[in-house]
Amino acid sequence: MFVFSYFLIGPADVLDLDNIQVHHQSNVLDMEAVNSNATTTPQLNLTIELSTNQLIDPPTPLPKGYLVYSNHCRIVDLDPYKREMMRHFKRVAYKACKSQPPLTSIHYNATAQRYVLNIDAFALANAKKSSKLRCCYMGVERASEMDVNYTPCEKFKSGAQLANTTDSIIVKCKSEREQVYINGHPTIPERYAVRQRLEKWAHKDRGKRVPSVLMIGIDSISRVNLIRAMPKTAQYLYDNDWFELAGYNKIDDNTFPNIMALMVGYNLSTAMKHCSPYTINGLDKCDFLWKLFQRHGYVTAYGEDAIKINTFNYMKKGFQQPPVDHYLRPYLYAAEKQLGGNSVLGMPHCVGYATEAEHVYNYAQEFARRYHNDSFFGFFWTNTHSHSDISQTSSMDEYLRGYLQRLVDQGTMENSIVVFFSDHGLRFGPTRSTWSGHLEERLPFLFIWLPEFVRKAHPEFVEALRLNRNRLTTPYDLHLTLKHVLSLTGRVDSQEDLGGAKDCSQCQSLLLPVPLSRSCEDVGIEDHWCTCWAYDSVYKNSKIARQLAKRVVRYLNDYVSSFRNGSMAHLCQPLSLQSMSAAYKAHPNDDDPSHIEIYWLIFYTAPNKALYEATVRYNKLLPEDENLLVTGSVSRLNMYNGEADCMNDFTIKKYCYCKHKGG
Repeated sequence: MFVFSYFLIGPADVLDLDNIQVHHQSNVLDMEAVNSNATTTPQLNLTIELSTNQLIDPPTPLPKGYLVYSNHCRIVDLDPYKREMMRHFKRVAYKACKSQPPLTSIHYNATAQRYVLNIDAFALANAKKSSKLRCCYMGVERASEMDVNYTPCEKFKSGAQLANTTDSIIVKCKSEREQVYINGHPTIPERYAVRQRLEKWAHKDRGKRVPSVLMIGIDSISRVNLIRAMPKTAQYLYDNDWFELAGYNKIDDNTFPNIMALMVGYNLSTAMKHCSPYTINGLDKCDFLWKLFQRHGYVTAYGEDAIKINTFNYMKKGFQQPPVDHYLRPYLYAAEKQLGGNSVLGMPHCVGYATEAEHVYNYAQEFARRYHNDSFFGFFWTNTHSHSDISQTSSMDEYLRGYLQRLVDQGTMENSIVVFFSDHGLRFGPTRSTWSGHLEERLPFLFIWLPEFVRKAHPEFVEALRLNRNRLTTPYDLHLTLKHVLSLTGRVDSQEDLGGAKDCSQCQSLLLPVPLSRSCEDVGIEDHWCTCWAYDSVYKNSKIARQLAKRVVRYLNDYVSSFRNGSMAHLCQPLSLQSMSAAYKAHPNDDDPSHIEIYWLIFYTAPNKALYEATVRYNKLLPEDENLLVTGSVSRLNMYNGEADCMNDFTIKKYCYCKHKGG
């Protein structure tokens, strides 16, 4: 077998580590507890041990400093503690939203098959004017994606049994005429139709063990920032034999296209055409993975925080009907309106007694607990603690490490395949114009957990996932992996019956060995998002750099002018090149013809003072009007708050500088 190691070096004040020891076992990384006053530089030494199973292409030694290394793709292993990133990073302490515990709580009574609302006696004893408290609860009912209705507030004393028609409640308590308490509780109520579906398919299974799927996603966290900002969580994953996919590369700019590739198998163009997110009922018609699992006997759930920027709602129509059996959005809509709280870096933070992210995590945990003995598919996503900078998510490190352990303690990991992942790294801000920030934005983290019964039944999956750690992989592959999981249940004839990933014919399940010879072109990653190249710096004000940047600006103006048949062009001022920030030229890979050069350009435009990043292919053999190809979309590296309010289309908002501010 092959054993190879590499080191990540960083300043001692960044990581709570004192000593790091290496165990030559599978994928495991050990970190000892840290003395916060340590002055030595910590070294993070990952050792990967791979069997040379003849059924799998034998791994080749990985050169130091690379995550993926082949003639077609070489992805650099970044130092998480490089100064260009650390000068913008500061560890943030977790702070509880309330100093006192909540007055009320809920629990599920399995005998009655109902949730029970209780007043906590200890909290009541410490409450002001507790002897005069009068409490009631009102049910939250979904009216639409952007509205809820409330049932009449029903009085209760020490407790109440909740109806199964209620998905969530808001509790209010008054003392005389003053409201002294308000809180919310989402539930996973028993539903007759869901129970019938589960029992029908369980009968067909004839005792066969069927894995559940739990997906826990966090917006805007690169693999490297997971290590930097959440070392305890990362440590936990390495220590407990989760499978890391270190070469996981995003396929497009922001959350929506990367999630659509994962959940539907579509790129942005296909998703816009077939899922019509701008039209009512468009997304309802789209064949999401949760629909596929639901059709094959699974109970489904979806929860996401930050209502205004939800993946399927930000500048989109969302869902006409609830997309899953248990849908958290109505509760969080009510909670944001009713419970009060605060915001951090422009994102909702505390909502009542917990952060909004904790509302999502708790809901996911309760969903998994409620359906522990059934087959479930849950998709849960948080934005609030990670969207705006590289530091804020560090406040959730201890919480998330403990959360993963709580899933173990309640037995979820025994029956579930768990996917812990992100969509991309941080997309804007001061780190983004650095080399590290450029790569981090394109390389989100991905870890997969296989329960023991799957590992024993399919040791080849374990072998493949260990091998695939250092292969180029994509959200399309993850899409096909989940279809592969469904095909294992015996509830479908074969994986082929489930279809592939429409926009990546060469993508595949990660439970099978991924070819080392993959290139970005093979797997639907355009040049602009590809991390497989090395770049050399070019003088930023060189003739070629400025000429190419001017042509990219012209491309942006033409794009805005022609978008939706020119119907929005009158809203935006034309842009011009203001200055160059940086320019780079790619080292060609074996597949690249010598007459084509790839440039990475970073430049400012006027009048909006926007900082853009573009990747272009320059063909020296073609005439000027044909020799430039802008690949992928052009990235906006700084914020555009307030200057594009006249534009309600997320596709071109980042290129628009409104002629009339304020809409």
